[in-house]
Amino acid sequence: MRLRPKLLLFIPLLAYILSYAYLAHYHRELLILNTVVHEGGTYSLIEDMFYASHFLGHVPVHTLLAFLFIGSYLCLTPPSMESSIPQKMRFIILSLVLFLIVTFLFSLAYFGPEDTFAYVGQQKQSVVRYEQGGSWNLHIPSTMLQFFLIPVYVYCVKSFMGSRVRANASGLTYVFFAALIFTIYTVFLNGNLLHAVHLVWTDPRYLAHSVRELLTFPIIYYPIPLYFIIIGEKGPNDWKEIAENTSVEYVIASFFLIFIAGLAYQCWIPLTHGIAELAQKPSFAKQGKLGIPYLLAAHYFEHFLDTIYFTLFGLMIYAAAMIKPGNWANAKNNI
Repeated sequence: MRLRPKLLLFIPLLAYILSYAYLAHYHRELLILNTVVHEGGTYSLIEDMFYASHFLGHVPVHTLLAFLFIGSYLCLTPPSMESSIPQKMRFIILSLVLFLIVTFLFSLAYFGPEDTFAYVGQQKQSVVRYEQGGSWNLHIPSTMLQFFLIPVYVYCVKSFMGSRVRANASGLTYVFFAALIFTIYTVFLNGNLLHAVHLVWTDPRYLAHSVRELLTFPIIYYPIPLYFIIIGEKGPNDWKEIAENTSVEYVIASFFLIFIAGLAYQCWIPLTHGIAELAQKPSFAKQGKLGIPYLLAAHYFEHFLDTIYFTLFGLMIYAAAMIKPGNWANAKNNI
């Protein structure tokens, strides 16, 4: 049985609905847009959703992951597959540029220059916490595991949606570029790659945050660009071709096992230190602590702007990748 691509959009939608319901129940209020829900005890739900300075600090991470995401998709899609996405290139680029300009100006006006540039300069990690490496370092553990999670996720979604699967090397350049960004930017911010990786992989706070990220991306990030990519595909879909990729299945299974092992480790270390003790403790926290459901529910809204950027930037990369070498002259009309 093949699932309809529209079901992908219900995943983030359902996540937001359930998260809102949980937060409303927690705060004993029906309308919570102006209720302080952020774990830092500062921002309301609507401010959490449009936390522009926080989003801008995450742009490097999401840029890397967009290259990795599209590269993984291309590596699992026949090179002969065509798409209607390149025809929307101009709209995607204009939307992305406008989005970045508006969020930057809004961040300066509402959250202030200090907060904005502290996040952009990778000096700030949360409402009150300043750390060298900022959001980038905070995402190092989750980013490393994403190199194994994303191919598994893409393969499973393509399989369930009946989208043609065939292993090839067409996306390896994008995957390599993602790895290059990770290495260069980590060294740029920390000076020593191995030291930075060792530090964040042994710190319970970084690992706890990583687990929350890994429970966020597959739910509110990945389904949206996948929906647009899959519905835009042009070409015959051969369901039987999936079964012929036995070697691909072994690689995907190996990636899945590595991811599960890494995730288990990242869960175990924080649990031994107590998740509630590692999290921030706002005044509204019951018994002075926030539980895992709350930390997840509020976190989904905190990354609302991030999902828009990830979708637009990912679709831009995909559109460029799907333009055949001989068609770039015609593609300029869409840019």
